[in-house]
Amino acid sequence: MRIYIYLSVYLSIYLSIYIYIYSISNCCYILFFCLSVIDYTVIQILKPKRKLPRVMDGDGVLVAGYYNGSQGLLFPDYSDKVLPSTMDLPRKLTPIQWWYFNAHLYDSEENKEFAFFSSFSRECRNCPVEAPICSDACSWALIDVCGEKYHNASLVDSNTIDSIIEKIESSFEKGLQIFDPEAVVLDMVRKGRLPRFDKVMKSCPVYDTRSFKINYDNECFVEGFGEKNSRRYVVRHYCPKRSISVELTFSVVEDPISYDDRGPYGRMFHYYFPSMNVEGQIEVGGRILKVQGNGWYNRKYVEAADVMKQCALDSWAWFTLRLSDGCQLSVFEMVNSVSNQREAVAILTSNGTVRHKCRDVTIKETSIWTSLSSFVIYPVGFTIDIPSMELSIDINSVFAHQEFNTILSLGGFYVGLVKGGGTHLNNAVSVTGFHARKSGGSMTSMPCALKNFGQFVNKKLAELYPLNVRDEWITSNMLGTFKPGNGITAMDICDSLFRPIRSVIDRGGKSWRSMVFVAACNALSTTYFDSMNHIAIAELIHIGSLVIDDVEDGSAVRRGGKAVHIDYGIPTAINAGTACYFMAITHSCVKALPPQKSNQIYEIYFDMMKKGHVGQGLDIRGIGHLIPDAVRTGDVELVIGAMRFIHECKTGALASAMCRIACVLCDASVEVTAAMEKFGLGIGLAFQIIDDALNVKGFAGDMKEAGEDIREGKVTYPVAKALGKLDLLKRRRLWDILQERSSDVEKIGEAINLLNSVRAVDDSLEDARKIVNDSWSFLDPLIEDSIPKAMMRAFSLFLTERNC
Repeated sequence: MRIYIYLSVYLSIYLSIYIYIYSISNCCYILFFCLSVIDYTVIQILKPKRKLPRVMDGDGVLVAGYYNGSQGLLFPDYSDKVLPSTMDLPRKLTPIQWWYFNAHLYDSEENKEFAFFSSFSRECRNCPVEAPICSDACSWALIDVCGEKYHNASLVDSNTIDSIIEKIESSFEKGLQIFDPEAVVLDMVRKGRLPRFDKVMKSCPVYDTRSFKINYDNECFVEGFGEKNSRRYVVRHYCPKRSISVELTFSVVEDPISYDDRGPYGRMFHYYFPSMNVEGQIEVGGRILKVQGNGWYNRKYVEAADVMKQCALDSWAWFTLRLSDGCQLSVFEMVNSVSNQREAVAILTSNGTVRHKCRDVTIKETSIWTSLSSFVIYPVGFTIDIPSMELSIDINSVFAHQEFNTILSLGGFYVGLVKGGGTHLNNAVSVTGFHARKSGGSMTSMPCALKNFGQFVNKKLAELYPLNVRDEWITSNMLGTFKPGNGITAMDICDSLFRPIRSVIDRGGKSWRSMVFVAACNALSTTYFDSMNHIAIAELIHIGSLVIDDVEDGSAVRRGGKAVHIDYGIPTAINAGTACYFMAITHSCVKALPPQKSNQIYEIYFDMMKKGHVGQGLDIRGIGHLIPDAVRTGDVELVIGAMRFIHECKTGALASAMCRIACVLCDASVEVTAAMEKFGLGIGLAFQIIDDALNVKGFAGDMKEAGEDIREGKVTYPVAKALGKLDLLKRRRLWDILQERSSDVEKIGEAINLLNSVRAVDDSLEDARKIVNDSWSFLDPLIEDSIPKAMMRAFSLFLTERNC
């Protein structure tokens, strides 16, 4: 096209110059302009139209039409005719397409309830071209409703892996940090490793060109037979690693429903069978069970021709619901992750026909769940109101942890069974179906993960440490056979024990010990492990120790507010702080575990408490007696050794204990337990070293006073490092300032300058990084790769880069 334009412009300019030279009248300029316009118009008319190859399937049916630059890829015109035998075939040159099944199943012999879903997907990059790069994948899950187990698996081809690598690498240009989980996953994939239950196909995906049949390594297979209301599908899936399999036949009950929409995010065409009979067998837990139930099949293609539309498709929710009055409801909501614009459409069907299609849909989230694998927050309860349908329903996930952890969405997405009820046309209805959701385009960043988890922890601690309870709660959780009375109420106990601690809890905190603990549990367990009750050990012990530590150190600030003893007095602070040590083990529900496990955890707990008090005692005593020799000689080996021991006892012992408890809960081997314990000890020690370094640099958000440790005369890790590098006169000066315990800003500044002059802070941070990396290198080969493991590694990297 450019050649024609250039030729037209060239001829016109040449004519203009010629006219000017021979001094023809000014009217000729008008003639020149007209000739140019006519010339360009003729060229556009005569120019050959760009046409895509006419791609035919095995039966000679047109699979892809022409490409019109302004309209994008044109779907075939099926009008109101749906021919699954043809339309189920893969669409060449279609950017994104899916084949999706779900089923609600029952084993009548054992009265067990299951659910199943499967999604085959093909994404073609560089569309439309003659030879697009296609990425193929299948994600599926078998859901044990009664046992609350979610068994998921995925199979991907090598192009999918290449696409994921390319996507993550491009994220660094958008601010991705090396400590974010995505970057950890990238490192994992580059080494040829995938998170567990994600698997690369050994051979190329097979698509039959004459009839609908997809086969991925004989592990994910689907085949279709018949037409319209005689259509049936055979679905066979097998995951060797999980020892689960399904072999189901989906038989059509009603005619298919078609839907073609061009919204602000691109064109979407799909048809579906919302009512199908399903029967077959499943294998789970080493047993083969005969099952039957109802199902849903959906075939969808989406045009997403630009980046904005791709962003929109990265955030969506989809409900496929069956009402007890015989109707089926499909609700699809897209959220533009750039503008946050939302658009929803609902289709109500029955007897194979569309009864109502509308956009007056309101979806209200009524409850949320925080994944302890990916730390993503998902809504799991909803109220859906559609006035034009006279429909209002409330639905909830049958159990919360129905997250699908996979590299395909760089962390996970949500697909789960939901149940509920409401009204339709003023009649009561019950509802069963599926809720699928993908939030955003990637895993959450580490700061965001910490924020999400912190909110979760604060909510849980508020339940454990309530500000307003009845006498029965106090008796059950604190007093045993004793009961409040004779002028003492439950509120008196809350005010003296709970309210002071809540003043710290409600300000928020890092909660990193609990984050490492819950991530470790889910890294060690092959199914989702809900360890929320056990976080009480880490959190209440830590908060109690902060309250006591502030009293002993005379610190006035804690988490950006007044220390407890400043607001409530020293006696109340000491009593409330020490009470946390007892409430921690009570609220962790350890006694509900099998005796062997509960005994091990009690032993770990008391061992950790003893180490913690040893560390605190040594910290109070200080290591000042080692400093004179270090100042005189510059040899700081004993100083640093003593300091590390104190940090390991004070901070490392709790982190290490939580990792050991995770191993007990998840039946880890002796070798893995030793590695996990070392990892916890390492990040605990590194955390305290970095805390010492940040005390010199100052904390983000003024969470603590910069140079507070210098004012209190503490010999911290950066001080020890500096004493090993400063000359004798400067060593003496630094030690003199510390001994003064002065609040003089100039003297504190002078001490900080001495530390910085020999890179003591930087050296401390380097030591912390080495400790973290060494401990991780010991653990890494012993536990299989997973999303929770990636979160553990991401936090350990974030730990060394934090500023708060």
